[in-house]
Amino acid sequence: MKSPFPGMDPYLEAPEVFPDFHERLATMASEQLNAHLPRPYYARLEMRSEVGIVEEGRSRRRIVPDVVIMTPPRVREAAPSYAAVAGPRTEISPGVLVHIPTEPYQHPFVEIRDAAHGHRLVTLIEIVSPSNKRLGADRKAYEAKQTEILNSDANLIEIDLLRSGERLLPSIQLQAAVERLNSDYLILINRSQGRQGFETDYLLYPVLVREGLPCIPVPLAGDTPDLPLDLQTAFERVYLGGPYPRMIDYTLPPGPPLTEEDVAWADGLLREAGLRPAATP
Repeated sequence: MKSPFPGMDPYLEAPEVFPDFHERLATMASEQLNAHLPRPYYARLEMRSEVGIVEEGRSRRRIVPDVVIMTPPRVREAAPSYAAVAGPRTEISPGVLVHIPTEPYQHPFVEIRDAAHGHRLVTLIEIVSPSNKRLGADRKAYEAKQTEILNSDANLIEIDLLRSGERLLPSIQLQAAVERLNSDYLILINRSQGRQGFETDYLLYPVLVREGLPCIPVPLAGDTPDLPLDLQTAFERVYLGGPYPRMIDYTLPPGPPLTEEDVAWADGLLREAGLRPAATP
């Protein structure tokens, strides 16, 4: 089954769905690149750990839901009201045992490296995760990596397929330019050759939820021509091979919610695809 949406499926942005989609998309992009990369370049999938904990005001919470297991206390008969405690008790009072998973989850990204020059990093392709776009340790780690790449001779591609959260834009000028585009999703390409002094060039691909995903150029090193990466084809293959029709209840609204204008549009697509009951005349 294909996605009912022409491009990015907004239902895949849900915290319980996106990590699976993230890993499959990174894997698919790596496979597509390796099918066409000229030697000595190769693409490999890498992982880094993320805790998934975000800061909201004075509180902290895990953005990717875990299963929390609670063991209720052992039921005891109430002691008579007239019983007095003559001395320190020796029987331990029952409590509630809570098992909370604390293992980090893995954030996949794609590296293109040059086997002929010590396997040096040529291009980094990042797919932004939900916790990257909110305050917390994962955002700080992402920004540190972003700064490291922007200060190196490697190219950077950032794929943001999440409508919620604060975009990871390293300058006020870039933030202003992106705000004027008013897009739902965003792909940014920063070539190492475009960094000169205090100036840097970004190639932006703004995408609305009603549009298909673009075919983007993947810059390599030196005079090697760019390699095209068709994100729409990668998305379609990921969706077809994934569990999403089983995971997602398309009769409910997506989270985060669509704009008022897009709600009716999405409802029509879902009814046409048979994922919602047909409208009554």
